Amino acid sequence: MTTAAQHQVRYVDVQHTPRRHARATEPEETQLDVGQPQTARSEAGTALSQDPDAASLRLAYREAGDPAAPVLLLLHALGESSLSWDPLLGDLAALGYRALAPDARGHGDSDWPGQYSYELMTADTLAFCAALGVTDVTGLAVVGHSMGAVTAALVTTALNTTDDGAETSTAASAPGPVTRLVLEDATPTRPGGPRFEPFDEPDHPVPFDWPLVNALRAQRSDPDPAWWDDALRITAPVLVVAGGPSSNVDQAELADFTAGVARGKLVEIRVGHMVHDEAPDEFLAVVTDFLRR
Repeated sequence: MTTAAQHQVRYVDVQHTPRRHARATEPEETQLDVGQPQTARSEAGTALSQDPDAASLRLAYREAGDPAAPVLLLLHALGESSLSWDPLLGDLAALGYRALAPDARGHGDSDWPGQYSYELMTADTLAFCAALGVTDVTGLAVVGHSMGAVTAALVTTALNTTDDGAETSTAASAPGPVTRLVLEDATPTRPGGPRFEPFDEPDHPVPFDWPLVNALRAQRSDPDPAWWDDALRITAPVLVVAGGPSSNVDQAELADFTAGVARGKLVEIRVGHMVHDEAPDEFLAVVTDFLRR
């Protein structure tokens, strides 16, 4: 859905050392530097740190709603940016949320560091949340589309799982930081799934750092088994919004994931992979119903 932007771009500088996944044996050490808005990226395609285990970068984001309200974190698809959520940002904030939509590394107005993986994007998102005080507010909801759905699930397992692998969000205990999770037409990939062959680089400019495409497709082809296994342990309510038969995503995998989590719900909106773009009103209706329960 193409429309004029309604919400201004803001920036935050984050620095972190990412852990491999939610069951890492050593605690993550995170340092944060919240900066004032300056430029969108230091230099497109230039790494800010040559150490693959350390990342320091500026993330762009859009925001709507009361800064003191519970947070709704919106993660976009590969090749998209926070602009894809911009038309829905105000409506989602009106549900009583502080809606935050960051540009992932290599996308939009965030830095393009040249190093890409789902682990780095997860660590970026956790550092973004810490920098903006997201996890200090009771009740965090996370919504992710496609690439953002994979990251959303990894972020949820990281936030709702202790360092010894115990799930903090259970029916018998106080919930973890993430109390609602929405996955739009994607879930974490499980081993043995479809192969994601590399794409040829286009001969025209694109609004994202091209190397990220095949780096992430390679990970989807050979995923860490913990992605699927740990995500199935999420006990917070999970809504999976499927795009139906015309989507390029394996719809059976979406159904299997929904059935595998403790409190999963599957809703089909038959418009293909770009659900919230092609059917924004219907998407907003099902997400609103889910978030208000």
